[in-house]
Amino acid sequence: MPGAAYDRYGLTGNPFRDLASESLSDVELYHVNQAVDETIRTIRDEVLEKENRAVIAITGDLGVGKTERLRVADADATQRKAFHVYFDISTKMPWVIQGLAQEFRRSAQTAGLVKAFGGPAWLRGLAPLEKMKSEGYDPIVAGRAIATALNESAPSFLLLNDLHNLVESREVDVFARTLQEITDAIRPGVLVMFTCYGSYVAWLTVNHPALTSRINRTFALTALSNDEATLLLAKKLLAKRIVEDLDPTYPFDSAAVAALNTAARGNPRRLLELADLALEYAATHRANRVDVDVVRLSNPTVAPRSPPATRPTSAQPRSPTSPPVVRIPDYKEADPV
Repeated sequence: MPGAAYDRYGLTGNPFRDLASESLSDVELYHVNQAVDETIRTIRDEVLEKENRAVIAITGDLGVGKTERLRVADADATQRKAFHVYFDISTKMPWVIQGLAQEFRRSAQTAGLVKAFGGPAWLRGLAPLEKMKSEGYDPIVAGRAIATALNESAPSFLLLNDLHNLVESREVDVFARTLQEITDAIRPGVLVMFTCYGSYVAWLTVNHPALTSRINRTFALTALSNDEATLLLAKKLLAKRIVEDLDPTYPFDSAAVAALNTAARGNPRRLLELADLALEYAATHRANRVDVDVVRLSNPTVAPRSPPATRPTSAQPRSPTSPPVVRIPDYKEADPV
């Protein structure tokens, strides 16, 4: 849809194309704080001040904001010049530990720790993992090498995204043991934070209880409230806004936002997908606003308008002398324009 189609709403284009936080370099601008975020921020601050060490698990379904919390922590570490390693765990990786060791080197280079004639001593401990070709590795040695790198670079963050992708890997058990060794050895000034589905934490609890016992806090992300959904859409719209003094969510009205959030079940990614469809439908049909009807027409998965409730009749029989009951039709207000 050309940008000109959206200028009727004071926008240069559709702001809901970027659905995933991993595609956004300025994730902090679009992040909507929920109750959990204040607690996570406090923990980060304590680590950055080297008052404490922490191991945090962030759980939830696809699209609820797990990766976004890691990206916010990553941006915070960058701003405050703390050493940080962010690593996406993919199902396609032959050996996660090798990719993670290589990411430590890249992070050290980015931080300016690698010089022309050498780098920090802890890089030598990771070198065998970077070049490993054998069928397996010692999780105790690997865990201690990574913990040493984090301790000697403190304050430091290790941010592991989508740990549940290991569940079908031959490395699932050995990496869990490695992670346990890391959590045993880190000192104040180190944060280890990972994201996964709740079912993976349940699996770890059964199969690796020693690791789960070392997790300081597990945060299960909750659905967006309507107010939080409104703020998310407003932040996204602001990025494409060319006309000032408009309602922050224009062209969406409050009822439309509530309908979108209900249909998305409070899932941020799904909310943006539905908002994308609704805005595109409104622009194509030259609607003045995105109201509840536009939301419903733009996507058949949104529940139709509920029919008016019928007035219940009395359960008691009327006496023959009772006057007849006159039915008064239910009044229904017209939809606002």
